[in-house]
Amino acid sequence: MRSILRCSAFAVSCLALAGCGLTNPQISEIWDRDYPGDVSTQTPPISATAQIEFEIKKRIYCELKSAVYTANHFSVTESDSVTGKKTVKMQSLIPLDWSAQVALSLQVDESVALNPGLTFNQLLQNATTVFGVQTITTPQSFTLGLGATASSTATRIDKFNPEYSVAFLSQKPTSADYICDPARPENDPFRRLGWEPASSSPFLMQSDLGIEKWLLGAMFVNALLPSDVLPKKGGANKVDSVSYEIKFVIVTNGNITPTWRLVRISANSGGATFLGSGRTRTHDLIITIGPKTNETNNAHLASQIGSAVGSANRALLTTP
Repeated sequence: MRSILRCSAFAVSCLALAGCGLTNPQISEIWDRDYPGDVSTQTPPISATAQIEFEIKKRIYCELKSAVYTANHFSVTESDSVTGKKTVKMQSLIPLDWSAQVALSLQVDESVALNPGLTFNQLLQNATTVFGVQTITTPQSFTLGLGATASSTATRIDKFNPEYSVAFLSQKPTSADYICDPARPENDPFRRLGWEPASSSPFLMQSDLGIEKWLLGAMFVNALLPSDVLPKKGGANKVDSVSYEIKFVIVTNGNITPTWRLVRISANSGGATFLGSGRTRTHDLIITIGPKTNETNNAHLASQIGSAVGSANRALLTTP
């Protein structure tokens, strides 16, 4: 009985860590905390999932704004060949009439599979066979195996699709309540409440998403090698839109298979997993920067469709 209780406790712990696939999955992890709310300040309860999603969206916005501002406000020093006087020119890599489209997808797949097996054993009398002067005894038995399979998978996808104009992102922040100012942590609504928000997403655990380095490099390549090598008369070179995608996939699985071998009955002796559970988090970010045209919109949509198909296929492959 004690061994059965231990196995049951272990199974429960596996389900708790990996997810059960029988309820609505949460983007947050089991160790993240919901904000309970405060009646005195009329602050409602805030789930850990909402905290994570806000922090991720803020993180992306801040890095994107910093990248665009840097790309459109770097300086170049030039010297006059005659007077030697130095002047500073401000260059702009990204046209101000462009826009930045962002697609953020936070997907969680939870699954559970149960494969019980039971075998009934009946021992029969040994058979005796005589071959001339030699007698051979053969043991006999009868077995009846019963098995069943039950599985469940639950998927949750939260999506955010903000869009910012390059002109807005290029503006220098001057407001005292600028949410991206690291010197003002009180501007974060959760830290203002004295609450450390949930931060279990890989987007929040990474120190740098690499948006600025990518954007500067991509626009530099665009400037050196545009689509139309020979521009139309009186016109400028066509500049391509650029896209950037980051995807984090984290998979955790747990399983348990208790086995009993008795005289009359055996359980789970076939080698199949008795109880398995898994949780897969797929956090995906797509940024497309380009002119406000159908070509840019189609490129952004194609990236979203490709990411969605890949995530769906991955969820099928990781189901226990």
